[in-house]
Amino acid sequence: MECTAARIGDLPHNPRMGVTLETVDGRVAMRGAGDAPGSGVSIDLGAIDVRALGGHPLVRAVGKGPGPVIDATAGLGGDAWILAASGRSVVAIERHPHIHALLDDALARARATPTLAHVAARITLLHADARRALTDAAQGAWSILVDPMFPPKAKSALAPRDIRLVKEAVGEDPDAADLLVAALATAAPRIIVKRPHEAPPLGSVPHHVIESRLVRYDIYDRPHLMPKP
Repeated sequence: MECTAARIGDLPHNPRMGVTLETVDGRVAMRGAGDAPGSGVSIDLGAIDVRALGGHPLVRAVGKGPGPVIDATAGLGGDAWILAASGRSVVAIERHPHIHALLDDALARARATPTLAHVAARITLLHADARRALTDAAQGAWSILVDPMFPPKAKSALAPRDIRLVKEAVGEDPDAADLLVAALATAAPRIIVKRPHEAPPLGSVPHHVIESRLVRYDIYDRPHLMPKP
């Protein structure tokens, strides 16, 4: 196994946390402060189940309006990949340099894989803070997906290692409500917020909700911005 590592500075708002990017067998990976070199986690977009997407709760939440979908909190890329596999053009925005590097590498590998290239081609990845980037990125968009870090549960099973590493890198997303405000300030007709079942809405009461087994999608529609039939 070939492994090289390069440390990227901690986020200013959470300096206690330290994660490291490394290259393991040609893939960009991320490991935690106490993890051994070569044990980092990388993203495999090809492992995401994209069968029967017509009934997928996220696809139903986004709906069938014209224009691209903005994933304002791209993270590990799962939501963007599902939407792209369903046929949508997606602009994925990720502000954290470590997470962006992981997803950028995963998309590059997907574009080089014949069975995945057509899906990867529908995703445009931006390294930016969506609170500022949405002003330009959301022009002409149909919907914006906001998926902030979920609040901790009082009692829960241990999260998968990749999710735990993201939390270690990102922290608690204290400005999530500001991102929703920024999304609502755009002309996108539909805003979708992904939330755990037990959490309150991030903003006002949503117009309607789509439930899945693990999460719910709070949907804010702006009829006056909907395209005319």
